[in-house]
Amino acid sequence: MQWLRNTAYILIVILGGGFLLLQGRGLLFPIFFAIFFSFLLMPLESWIYRKIPFKMVSITGSVLLVLSFVGGLAFAFGYQIIQIVSEMTSIQEQLEAGIEAIFTFIDENVPYMQMPEDQDSMNEMISKIIAAPVEFVGAGISNGAGFLFNAATTLIYTIFLLIYKEAFKDFIMIQFPKDRREEIESVLSQSAHLIQRYLVGMVTVILILAVLNCTGLLLIGVERAILWGVLAACLVIIPYIGTTIGALLPFLYTLTTAEYPMQPYLVLIMYFIIIQVEANFFTPKIVGSHVQINPFFALIGTIVMGTLMGIGGIVLALPILAIIKLVAEGIDVLKPVALLMDKDLMKKRHLFFGKYDRENFRFSSVIKDDPEKR
Repeated sequence: MQWLRNTAYILIVILGGGFLLLQGRGLLFPIFFAIFFSFLLMPLESWIYRKIPFKMVSITGSVLLVLSFVGGLAFAFGYQIIQIVSEMTSIQEQLEAGIEAIFTFIDENVPYMQMPEDQDSMNEMISKIIAAPVEFVGAGISNGAGFLFNAATTLIYTIFLLIYKEAFKDFIMIQFPKDRREEIESVLSQSAHLIQRYLVGMVTVILILAVLNCTGLLLIGVERAILWGVLAACLVIIPYIGTTIGALLPFLYTLTTAEYPMQPYLVLIMYFIIIQVEANFFTPKIVGSHVQINPFFALIGTIVMGTLMGIGGIVLALPILAIIKLVAEGIDVLKPVALLMDKDLMKKRHLFFGKYDRENFRFSSVIKDDPEKR
């Protein structure tokens, strides 16, 4: 009955891991982010250490440099965001009038699109459209205390991870037989480089999008163009919905502050073009080359991580999936899973009935009492 015990162990690990993520996300959220931030800071910390060979100086210097940059952005845009949210709540009637005009135009000019005929249903639909983006931004402001606590906890964890990174690595290494430690060290090194490349790639995409967004909004003549452009660029870290929210917020704002009738619609057209370029060129070329995950698994991972850990899970989903795939590539029974997650799955599908059509690559080899190697 060894196979039954092995199956039970696997199910316990899967269910226990999911329960831990769901119930302990408040604790695990800062830890996961600290791990990723520490990987991001490692090259900067190493560079400072080569110049000033004192560990505490290099760690403190790298953290302070990043905090100065983030703090500068928060100081520059924080007050404006609060002011815009307060303005949006006070100009709701203007927003409703603008959206109602759009619905009327669609109803009269777009075939097979029927808008609600009674005013109550129309008002309810408009209120939901207005409430969604305002609540998204407003929630971040109203939960400021919780955000600050998580940020402070993440910062503390990051500092300790940078201090003890070599000790943690040694601990992981001794958990494996000596003949496999070189392989494990390679996996750890590749994981670190993968996270660093992913984060650097995302920062590059954000900077490119910020320049494009700000330039487009300035040419259109939108108020607070720099703020809206940078905010929309930063929201790209949220897969699938981030860019849409980033476009919807300035569109709603320009509905009430437009200097000419076509201004809100020019904002939508501009963001539509930029989103298409970002989704089909910038992100695949800059970030996708490091995260070799096909869209199906990327979507599933984003939904699962979002359900388990909220918005933080959505942000971390892709790099976590990339690390899981990297680890799976080093374990025989999981190599077919790594192939299933690969973005070039259809080009490599012949490997299932070729290289991986052997007993040691099947899940059954884990639970069998005496698996036969073919």
